[in-house]
Amino acid sequence: MNDPFQSAALREYQKSATQLALGKDATAALKKSYERYDNLIAKTIDASPIKPACKAGCAFCCHYKVEVRAHEMLLIKDYMSKTFSAEKIASVLAEAEANAVIIRTLTPEQHLTTNLKCALLQGNQCSIYPLRPFRCRNFHSTDAGACEQSHGDPGNMEIATGMIEDVAMFADAHTQGFEAAAEQTGRDARVYDFTTALLEAFNDANALKRYKSGKKTFTQAIEVLE
Repeated sequence: MNDPFQSAALREYQKSATQLALGKDATAALKKSYERYDNLIAKTIDASPIKPACKAGCAFCCHYKVEVRAHEMLLIKDYMSKTFSAEKIASVLAEAEANAVIIRTLTPEQHLTTNLKCALLQGNQCSIYPLRPFRCRNFHSTDAGACEQSHGDPGNMEIATGMIEDVAMFADAHTQGFEAAAEQTGRDARVYDFTTALLEAFNDANALKRYKSGKKTFTQAIEVLE
């Protein structure tokens, strides 16, 4: 297979399918997939003459509309439960609830052009960075100035923030490989709004049980229909 996209997607699919078969909650397999993703993207960036403008403290993209899979959100909940204080979790969920009130009044198109600070952005740093979902990992830009401009004018879809084509391609291929493996092994393949899924993950103790049973994990969160 000579197509680099297909090769990368198939490689990740095969590795993830094998690992997903070992457990029902997908946690270990997803962590391993994130590690492979990070290594793949780091090598791709090293080989590219163009470099991302992204750096710690630059958080314009952390105001974007974000989508998430159930296994990604359940892993985030587990991480927060183990590493955040009760007070910090309560603060995050309060901010998420305020965001959710706004999100539920928006159409998908309006949400796409509305800035809302992620509830997990703390001091311009992602507080779940090691376990951020694929959608967040895939964000990158070659023009920080354009990112700032886009943040200031979110309705202007003509602003190009730039990207490294190979990075975008391999990121998408890897993500699709894992998600195909997850769906093939009976996991919930639905796409959810990040904020409303975060709230339900903490507020509904049965979410994990539904996920392990192959059912719709989040029944109250906004489902993104593609």
